[in-house]
Amino acid sequence: MSATGVQLELRDLDGEQHLAVADVTSMLRSFGSIWQGWAAAGHADLDPYTVGRLGSALGDFADQLDVEAIARTTGPAEGQAAR
Repeated sequence: MSATGVQLELRDLDGEQHLAVADVTSMLRSFGSIWQGWAAAGHADLDPYTVGRLGSALGDFADQLDVEAIARTTGPAEGQAAR
């Protein structure tokens, strides 16, 4: 079994380290294909149907993170009310 092929870059923001949402969502989306590869190669006792469902659920979660991140970056400026 191999690790994900996603490079995660920690960013220092105001003395705190953060992961970019794009890095996290890319990692989440990659799990399904990684798991499918493991199941196909017989490296794990993974049912292909279950692997597909779990991968799909992680993809859906990644989509939700993307939508939330976009909403936060394109929303009204701080101190301004939403219309």
